[in-house]
Amino acid sequence: MSFLSKLFGRKPATPSAATPALLDLPAFAQRFAGELRDAFPDAHIRIVPGAQNEARIDVSLPGEIQAGLQLGNAYQRYLSEPQALEAVLADQMASVREMQRRLSAEDEDDEAGVVLPVIKTRDWHDTAMNQLRASQPDMDAAPFVVEPLAGDLIVTYVLDTPASMSFLSPHEAEQRELRGDALRAHALENLARSLPQLELKGGGGRYAARLDRNYDAGMALLFERWRDRIELRGEPVFAIAARDELMVCGSEDGESVAALREIAQEIARSSPYGLSSGLFVWRDGGLRAFEG
Repeated sequence: MSFLSKLFGRKPATPSAATPALLDLPAFAQRFAGELRDAFPDAHIRIVPGAQNEARIDVSLPGEIQAGLQLGNAYQRYLSEPQALEAVLADQMASVREMQRRLSAEDEDDEAGVVLPVIKTRDWHDTAMNQLRASQPDMDAAPFVVEPLAGDLIVTYVLDTPASMSFLSPHEAEQRELRGDALRAHALENLARSLPQLELKGGGGRYAARLDRNYDAGMALLFERWRDRIELRGEPVFAIAARDELMVCGSEDGESVAALREIAQEIARSSPYGLSSGLFVWRDGGLRAFEG
């Protein structure tokens, strides 16, 4: 049963003889590659095997467009809800088409990259810094811009170009004249361009926010801009459990809060892009750790 099904209280489907066998990772990769070949007959498709977080499909499209499609997140979604295989593959194909559109664009601003906010954890930052210090003992400059957010969460920034995504360094931020509050405001405005694509699934006081499987969690930072699209009892309570899993309910709905807490713990533990197992409340214009 998927996380959405658990949140919205749906019962799992009763197994039957018609239920398809669960695909292992290589079979899932072959199915995805087949979809790519059908959609892009002139493309060169190569499956690179590996563990779930390492396996990928390398795609070369006409126009010297190349990309490596990581399989871990898509396969985890499929494992969570095997009956939704076609929907998972459709989402992946939509992402590939969007990637092709962006990589084909010749707009100079796109080539220069877009600064966007990314939610991470303090543990992630500590681990990344320890690894960098071990591999670069002479490192004398911070590689990330890091700001505290709430609880165990922090905000950092990435430079998203048509060809890649990399963390924004303090030096790069300075070069762009993005200092302090100006950096966060600039990044949030860039993220806000995606608001028309934000989907809110659910109802009855329980919702999941869906964007592009990369910046979903960051939409919590823009809550004021979409809060009128949902109905909640009490203060908004969020589970920011993975980069692609953002869920919300109302603080006065005890049953929903309990369900959200359980789901957040499960997602943070099992997702390849896990974040926090805690809950967060939107209060006084920002996120706070929720202790209720």
